[in-house]
Amino acid sequence: MSTDQDRPARLLAAAVRVMPAGRRDWGRAMQAELSAIDEPAERRSFARGCLRAAAAEFHLLRAAVHLLVVLGTLVTLLAWIAAVDYPPLVAVLSVVVSALAVVCWAGRRAGMLGPTGDSWLAWLLRTGGYLLAAVIVAATATGPVTDDSIGILVFATIPASFLLGLVAVLAKRSAATARVLLTGAGSGLAATLAWLAVVVIAPPIPPSTGLALALTAVAVAVAALANAAPSDTNQGRLLAALLATATTMVSIFVGVVALAHWGPDALIPNITPHALAGSEIAESRIEIIDPYVLVLVLSGVVSAALALAAVLTRRTVTDAARVTL
Repeated sequence: MSTDQDRPARLLAAAVRVMPAGRRDWGRAMQAELSAIDEPAERRSFARGCLRAAAAEFHLLRAAVHLLVVLGTLVTLLAWIAAVDYPPLVAVLSVVVSALAVVCWAGRRAGMLGPTGDSWLAWLLRTGGYLLAAVIVAATATGPVTDDSIGILVFATIPASFLLGLVAVLAKRSAATARVLLTGAGSGLAATLAWLAVVVIAPPIPPSTGLALALTAVAVAVAALANAAPSDTNQGRLLAALLATATTMVSIFVGVVALAHWGPDALIPNITPHALAGSEIAESRIEIIDPYVLVLVLSGVVSAALALAAVLTRRTVTDAARVTL
């Protein structure tokens, strides 16, 4: 076997291929030095020394740790999901978690998920998103769950998906302009206010999700049409529509949770007729949230799609430097 095909040469060549562009010249120089060494023991020692030097680089070590963390988390969650005895939920959660893993892995590259936009609009949307995610987590921690394991899995994945979607779409390299963000989040909040108005004017809370899903569709249409000018881009329309969908669904779910906990009795439908006398409304406050878990799960899917779309449609570093949020 020629020296350029032995194990030290192959190991060093593989290391050079995964090195950042700024370090590949150094790696090729090390390959040239290795080719001048004939003694097998010296070649092995030299190759090991080069690999140790490369591994000692902080950014290479960070990339390796990042990969291990993402893969470890993905495998753990998929194994947890596989234990769920409900195939549709298994399929949905597997897709969401896999999409989030792709976004997290892509996020290792500088500038992809940050730095975040520094405008007042980006700050406002981030703050609102963090509050919505906190409410979901709080509702999960304080509310009864039929299966604690499944509940923790679902209600931990959804806020993570929503927050990653926000971080990705609000990054400076995101293709989402200020108008995309304003129309996407604005139409979602307007749809939520419309849902709340219907509930207050014509109580009680709808026991099904039909109205919530219909208003979500309206919000998506409004967001897409608001970004349909010839000067607008397909990427902007897509991000606006996804942001409107996620905002509407998450906000309506949070609204249901808030009304179920603190709303007047007149807003609570009697959906537990077989409950003990005098406890119908108290039981209904708990049960009314269950149908809207579908809305929350769908919001997690859409948020994962938003994060993925924001990463795939991001602007180049040069374009991002020219365009401000």
